[in-house]
Amino acid sequence: MYNFLKKLCKIKIIRLIDLYFALIFVSKKQKLLMFAITLLSNSIGKGNVCLPISKLYLKIVFKNKKYFSLLKKIQEINKITNWEKILLSYKDIVSNGEKITPIILENNCLYLYKNWDEENFIIKNFTKNNYILIKENKIQNILNFLFKKNEILQKISVISSLTHRISIITGSPGTGKTSIISKIIFTFIKIFSKTLKIKVAAATGKAAVRLTESINEFFQNIPKEKINEKEKKNIPDKATTIHSLLKLGIYTRKNTFNNTNILDINLLIIDESSMIDSNLMYIILKTLSKKSHLVLLGDDHQLPSIEYGNIFKDLCYFKKFFFTQEYFSWLKIIINNQIEKNIKKKAFFFRNFITVLKHNYRYKTNSGINKLAIAIKKGNIIRIKELFLSKKFNNIHYINILNIKEYKLMIHNFINEYEKYFIYLNKNTYESTKIINKFNDYQIICAVKNGLFGTNEINFLIEEELFNRKIINNNIKNNNWYIGRPIIITQNDSFLNLFNGDIGVTYLDKSNQKLKIKFLLTNKKYTIVDIKNLPAYEIAYAITVHKSQGSEFKNVSLVLPNKLYPLLTRELIYTAITRAKKNITIYSSELIFYNSIKLKIKRYSNIKKKIINYKNN
Repeated sequence: MYNFLKKLCKIKIIRLIDLYFALIFVSKKQKLLMFAITLLSNSIGKGNVCLPISKLYLKIVFKNKKYFSLLKKIQEINKITNWEKILLSYKDIVSNGEKITPIILENNCLYLYKNWDEENFIIKNFTKNNYILIKENKIQNILNFLFKKNEILQKISVISSLTHRISIITGSPGTGKTSIISKIIFTFIKIFSKTLKIKVAAATGKAAVRLTESINEFFQNIPKEKINEKEKKNIPDKATTIHSLLKLGIYTRKNTFNNTNILDINLLIIDESSMIDSNLMYIILKTLSKKSHLVLLGDDHQLPSIEYGNIFKDLCYFKKFFFTQEYFSWLKIIINNQIEKNIKKKAFFFRNFITVLKHNYRYKTNSGINKLAIAIKKGNIIRIKELFLSKKFNNIHYINILNIKEYKLMIHNFINEYEKYFIYLNKNTYESTKIINKFNDYQIICAVKNGLFGTNEINFLIEEELFNRKIINNNIKNNNWYIGRPIIITQNDSFLNLFNGDIGVTYLDKSNQKLKIKFLLTNKKYTIVDIKNLPAYEIAYAITVHKSQGSEFKNVSLVLPNKLYPLLTRELIYTAITRAKKNITIYSSELIFYNSIKLKIKRYSNIKKKIINYKNN
C-alpha cells in the first residue's frame, strides 16, 4: 500500500504530505487505515471538514498501459464496502467519538479528532441560542427612528441581534449589510443604557476600513437629541481585523485568551463572515464570553474560506425555513403586523436568528450588474446569455477570448485603462491621497496566478508595456520602483498595521524626494511605509479573486484562464462580479465561463445534519 500511495503522489493524485501525515498514526503494515487517513488528509487540504466513507475510493482513468498495475490496485480498493467495520477495528486510532482517538468515525464520515471537536463545539453554541424578549414599546421607537416603514427585513435583523446571543445576517452586496451594523450598535446603546464594550471586526483589513468609515459617518449624522455624550462613549472607535482582535499570530492561531482570560465584551459584530473557516469560528466562540452577543454578516453565495469548512454557508442553509410560531407572533407585534407567515415554508428554530436582506440599495432595479449577479447565483445560464445580448444594460460586457490576437487586444485594453491613471498622477505627483483613490477606480481580477491569464503574467505585460510607451515616470531611480506602482500585501504585519489584501500605491515624498508607499487605513487615514520595510507583496494591476474579497472597485475586468480548473466555480464568478460597483467586463471563452457557473463548491461537513438531529432528539 505504501508504494502504491507513493506512486499516486508521483502522478499528483494525492500530496506527499497526505501520506506522511498518515504515517504519523499508522505503520506501513496497517494498509487500509493508511489509505483512509491519506485520503482524509487530502480531503481536508481541499477544504472539507471530514470525508464520507462512501468517498474512500479513487475515480481515475489511465490511458497509458504503464499504469495498469495502479489501475488494478485502485479497482481492488474500490470494491471494499465494509469500511466502517475495517476502520473501527483499529481501536487505538479510530473510534465513534465515545473515547478520544486521533481519528473519529461518525455519521459515516471520517474526521480528525480536532475537526470533529470543533464542529461539535460550534453546533453546541448555535443550537443553545435561545431568544430573550424585550419590551415592545422601547424597541419600536428606535426602529421607527432608524428605518422607513417598508424596511421590514432590516428591522428584523436588528431585533434578531438584540434577542439572540448569536445572529446571522446574509445578503448580496448592496443590500445594506454594512449600514445595518451601525444601526445595531445604536440600538444596543439605547436599549442597554449602561457602559458597553462593543467591537467590530472583518475578515480583511480593507473591509475593516470600510466599516470604520461607515460607522463614523452614521454617528456623525445622528441628531444630538438622539444620543447623549455618555452613550457616545460606547461607540467603537474603529473596526479591526478578526486576527488583530483575537491577537492571533501570523503563522499560528494561538492567542492569549483561555478559560480564565476571555474576550469579555457585550457585542461583537463580524463582517465578511463567509471568509471564516471552521477553526477560526471555533476560536471566536471559544474566546467570547458566554454573555456576549455575536452578529455574523456576510454573503453565503460568495467564495468560502481558504482553509477547511464552509461554516457560514452551512449555517445559512436554514434560511429556507420559517420562524417558529412563538417567535413569529412576537415579531409581528414589534413591527406592527408588517410580516406575513409563509405557509409554504416549514418552521424551524434555527431560522429565528437568520435574516436574509433582499432589497438592493447599491444597484438600481434595472442594473445590469445586479441582474447578472442574481442569474449567476441561480446558475441560470439562459438568463445570463440574454443579459449579455440585451442592449438595455451598458455596464455589463462580455468579450470572448479564443486566440492570441484577442488576448493581445485584451492586454491592450488593460494598458489603455491604466494609461488614464498615469496621466492623472503625472498631474498630481505629490497628491498621494488622490493617487490611491484614482487607482481604486479600476481593477483587473484574475481567477488564477499562473499562466497567460494569471496575475503574474498580466502584471508583467502591463508594467513592461507601460515602460515601453514611456507612460511610467521613471525619473526617480529605485530599482523597479516608480511613482504610481501599485502593490498588494500578501503577508500580515501587525507592527506596520498592514494586512493580507491591503493595496497601496507608490508616491513621491515632497519633503525628501524619496519614493514611499501609501495605504488606506481607517477613519479616512493612511499609513506610509518605506519600500525597504515592506512585508511580502505583489504588483497589483491584476489581483486574484480571493485577494479581492472584502474590496469594492468602481470598474472591474474579470479574466478567466483558457483551461478548466477545479477552482473555477459559480461562487468564484459571483464573488468577482460583485466586486464591481459601476461596470464589469468579463474576458473569457464561453466554454470556460459557462462551465464555471455550472460547477458549485461542495465541502463536506455534518453541520446541517447535526443541527436537524439536535432538535429532533
